[in-house]
Amino acid sequence: MDNELGYARGCWALSRVDGPGVAPRTAFSLLDREWDLLPGVWPPYHDQGTALFSSWLPYEEGCRFLEMGCGAGVTSVIAAQRGCGPVVAVDVIPSAVENARRNAARHGVADRVTALAGDLFAALEAADTFDLVFWNAPFIEAPEDRSCERELERAIFDPGYALQRRFFREVQRHLAPGGRVYLGTSEAMGNPRKTLASALAAGFEGRRYRTESVVLPAGEDIGAAPRAEASPTAAPASTATAAPAGDGVVEMDFTLYEFRRC
Repeated sequence: MDNELGYARGCWALSRVDGPGVAPRTAFSLLDREWDLLPGVWPPYHDQGTALFSSWLPYEEGCRFLEMGCGAGVTSVIAAQRGCGPVVAVDVIPSAVENARRNAARHGVADRVTALAGDLFAALEAADTFDLVFWNAPFIEAPEDRSCERELERAIFDPGYALQRRFFREVQRHLAPGGRVYLGTSEAMGNPRKTLASALAAGFEGRRYRTESVVLPAGEDIGAAPRAEASPTAAPASTATAAPAGDGVVEMDFTLYEFRRC
């Protein structure tokens, strides 16, 4: 595990969402819309990642869209509203699948969004292919021997980045000719070096598509580190780390990578 600070931040973030005394919420506002939230589903309002990635993706009319790890289904709903179809939302957590279905119905796109429960691509038919595959990945690299027993842990931790390696190996057979893969991550909190290496080993070239620096609460367990740098045109970073940005806050980034077949 290379990014110990990212892991510490991930553990702190989990405690803020699924710790003692945390009051559950059943609804939230995001992207000028109201959404349902079920227990056991990572709250998209907790940080800016879902809103940023959902706003940045290059949706196209008639684009066959797959969202991996859909959570509450925000991005799948936005994709359907932007004209993508069919839209398939997949999550390993059953409550997230039901959550995505509810939000698709709430926003009038239930006829265009299909939500499936499964581990990565296991729920898909062998012939299912997509023009655009998006995954807001659990980009916090956890120790390889960490067992993610609670549902919410799966939303942020990837022990040893084994999940990302498997994702790139398996996405190939579900990508249409000329199709693209977009992966949401953080160069400061994740491990972009391993992400790009996993993609290349599976036959994909990756580039930073878009990135934005954000400021989050620091948490008592987050120590000092070199300042993170983020730029829409810079070469992919491999050593960026979360950095203090003032009293009680830490500066980090959310970064969307684009991958195409080599």
